[in-house]
Amino acid sequence: MKSLRLTGRKLTERNRLIDSREMQCCARCGVEIWNNGSRHHRKLRSRGGGDEVSNGVLLCGSGTTGCHGWVHAHPDEATALGLIVSRWANPADVPLLHVLYGWVLLNDEGTATPAPTI
Repeated sequence: MKSLRLTGRKLTERNRLIDSREMQCCARCGVEIWNNGSRHHRKLRSRGGGDEVSNGVLLCGSGTTGCHGWVHAHPDEATALGLIVSRWANPADVPLLHVLYGWVLLNDEGTATPAPTI
């Protein structure tokens, strides 16, 4: 399946849905983000990840700083938290430990639902 790549208004709307779901806070540490945050692709673009809302989380920092940098520097721990998803997984099916909501599943409508407990 081809990765979703958005531009222009569609990308702006996708980012608005992610930011709203995260309540303008970093999904990992909870710091308020109005500037200098970034939207992290849980299934990395290098693994075929696209711009689906379920594949994005708002994190503080960039790919090398803050929580976004931590995710890329600690891939095993980030995978255990659902911040990185394998090449073969659908991000909407992989639980994420979210600082505001606990373990959740993210969807493409821009909301989070409690993940099933094991």
